[in-house]
Amino acid sequence: MNIYKNFKFSITLILVVSNLVFTQSDRTGTITGTVVDARTKEVLIGVNVLLVGTNKGSSTDENGVFTIEDLPFGTYGLEFNYIGYTTLLKSDVVVKQAKPAVIRVELIEGFVEGEEVTVTAGYFIEEMMTQTSTLGLSREEIRRFPGGFEDVVRTVSTLPGVAINTGAGRNDLLVRGGGPSENLYVIENIEVPNINHFGTQGFSNGSLSFVNLDYVDNVSFSTGGFKARHGDKMSSVLNLLLADGRKDRLGGKLLISATQYGLNLEGPVGKGGNFIFSARQSYLDLIFKAAGLPFVPVYTDFNLSLKYDITSRDKLYFIGLTAIDRVNRDQSTEENRVTNATLLDNTQNQYITGLKYRRLLDHGYIDVIMNLNLFQYRFDQLDENEIKYFKSAADEQEFNIHLVHFWSISNKVGLNTGAAWKNVSNQNETIFADTIYDRSGNRIAPSSIGLNQINILDTTARKISAFSELDWLVSPLFAINAGVRFDYYSFIEQSLYVSPRIAIKYKAWDKNTFRISGGIYYQSPSYVWVVNSFNRGLKALRNDMVVLGWDYLIQNDLRLSVEGYYKKYRDLPTGIIPEITDYIVQTNTGTGYGGNEDDYQSFGYYDMVSDAFGNAYGLDILLQKKFSEIPCYGQASFTLGKSKYTAGNGLRYPGQYDQRFIFNLSGGYIFNKNWEISAKFRLFSGVPYTPVYRPTENPTQIGNIQNLPEEYLSARLKTAHHLDVRVDRFFYLGNWTLILFVDIQNIYNYKVPQRPRYDFWADEITTTSEIGILPSIGFSAQF
Repeated sequence: MNIYKNFKFSITLILVVSNLVFTQSDRTGTITGTVVDARTKEVLIGVNVLLVGTNKGSSTDENGVFTIEDLPFGTYGLEFNYIGYTTLLKSDVVVKQAKPAVIRVELIEGFVEGEEVTVTAGYFIEEMMTQTSTLGLSREEIRRFPGGFEDVVRTVSTLPGVAINTGAGRNDLLVRGGGPSENLYVIENIEVPNINHFGTQGFSNGSLSFVNLDYVDNVSFSTGGFKARHGDKMSSVLNLLLADGRKDRLGGKLLISATQYGLNLEGPVGKGGNFIFSARQSYLDLIFKAAGLPFVPVYTDFNLSLKYDITSRDKLYFIGLTAIDRVNRDQSTEENRVTNATLLDNTQNQYITGLKYRRLLDHGYIDVIMNLNLFQYRFDQLDENEIKYFKSAADEQEFNIHLVHFWSISNKVGLNTGAAWKNVSNQNETIFADTIYDRSGNRIAPSSIGLNQINILDTTARKISAFSELDWLVSPLFAINAGVRFDYYSFIEQSLYVSPRIAIKYKAWDKNTFRISGGIYYQSPSYVWVVNSFNRGLKALRNDMVVLGWDYLIQNDLRLSVEGYYKKYRDLPTGIIPEITDYIVQTNTGTGYGGNEDDYQSFGYYDMVSDAFGNAYGLDILLQKKFSEIPCYGQASFTLGKSKYTAGNGLRYPGQYDQRFIFNLSGGYIFNKNWEISAKFRLFSGVPYTPVYRPTENPTQIGNIQNLPEEYLSARLKTAHHLDVRVDRFFYLGNWTLILFVDIQNIYNYKVPQRPRYDFWADEITTTSEIGILPSIGFSAQF
């Protein structure tokens, strides 16, 4: 098999290159960074910064900046101590020759009354948070994650509470029984609709993140119980903080791998600023040709970030993201044309720009944010004779103005308020031919499956929101966050929604903490759903959620957490045509690429009402070890969950992502400054699916590949597992740092079961992916 040969070649190449004789530099590197108050964002002067396990360190100057020089290359931990603040340990600070290690640290003020109190959160920033269900990941943790391809979304999708989409090449955040439309992405407080290539219209998923990892400093991922400042999504918030570009000189990085190549540049801007720019393009030809597929997706992306300190109290942030997606098809043979006829031609352009101005006040700050998001979708579907029978052109544009103000009333009480106004331009022209092909390949009228032949919309709408949050540190053991949110959606008939939320933390003993979060979470209907004017009668989707958690800080680098959750969904959109669309719950779709494979259901063109409801509940257990003086890291997690939805026909169905259990075991070992190895093992139960038949062998509906709605989600895939392994080799060559890596997904080539699919050319049912073991070799060179 070609992929297996590539795997052997990859292993051989890394061993040969690793044993070449290099004149490696004996020079040292530098760590520098800034320390600020986590609430007010004021710089902290005189913070003691200690290199863990040594007596070497530094302290912050009048600008909150510290520098530690003359460090041998390798991975370090830092300890930050400041009177009246919680002691913080930071791991995975990597010192290289090519550039200084630049970090940003936020310290949380502790409870001091009468005498000094020393509190530590160890290496876990989560220990300092009031809300439940939040995990933090550093850029280095994401970079070295096996099978993650340095992809932010793909890495967090392996965290507790996130179901697995066994479909190849998908970035779906399926959080605690929720669907792929329920996730919010935030970059430096700038909300963006999606950060994935080849996104599914109306959802927040896709195939691969277009945010370059070098653009990111750290990530926090909330799987529930998030605060009132975040709205219009029901399940999760993925928050990205941007890295600082280097301030000493122009530098960059070259990347070449089996799947993509790219270039990064970074450097100073005047005396007070810095920038990072990246450009990448995919190269997936080898993988797709080895799998025998007659098409190749091609993606290109550009990232730009700019930070500039106008004064010590006035700061400016700019982000620019562009993603360009195309699919190249080989139509040279009849077999290829038949195969490609089942695929939606997916052309997308995504543009995101954002500008944030921050003014530091005496007891807080104010943020003024403006951003423009433009998502252009162009979909076509052709039959085997290359005759087009579906065409959709949609431009979804958002212009947003957002104001946020934080006021530190005292060292125990803080008030966070904000308001946002979003203008939405929704242009959509979707046309079906007089007859189209359904999922079974039968020629039918669009109306027979609930579709209008012509759908045209050119309108503007508004989303207006406001929130207020109160943080109260009642005592060293007890903290509360309470808030309320207001959302107004002009494009649906019932426009105004109120969302109260609360989170409580209680530190029962020295290392034991209990948390509870709860509230109401609303989400507006997707723009594509309201292209059908009937659907403007939909209500905002609602999730009433409560999360209860306990965590135990076993030691500074080892933490155990247990959380239980319950989610009650209501006012979910469902179809109204008996036995045609009334079994569909729209949020229970969207993990494929759409088109005739699902009778165009994921677009939401059909008539819907807000009559569906459901619930999801489960338990997440996580044992996490951070890199420390013990040079290993890892996590073991176990998730139990169940989700059910009641559709418009009154029948109850499992969620498409109803994975009853997931076991994750991942970790790695850093041998020295040159070698690192990591691995990830996953064992997971199967998800529900609808049985598929050869059209001539269907026992009840001859000529159809599925019996709907009678057998909808009536079967379940078998339990599956896979193992991913990654090896990194570092070279230090003068002013260059070279990283050579091999990342092998599914190393023992296990055939992971997938939802069955009918192959129209071979007239057979396929139940596994064409791609088994997937090796990737590459290198990056920093300069």
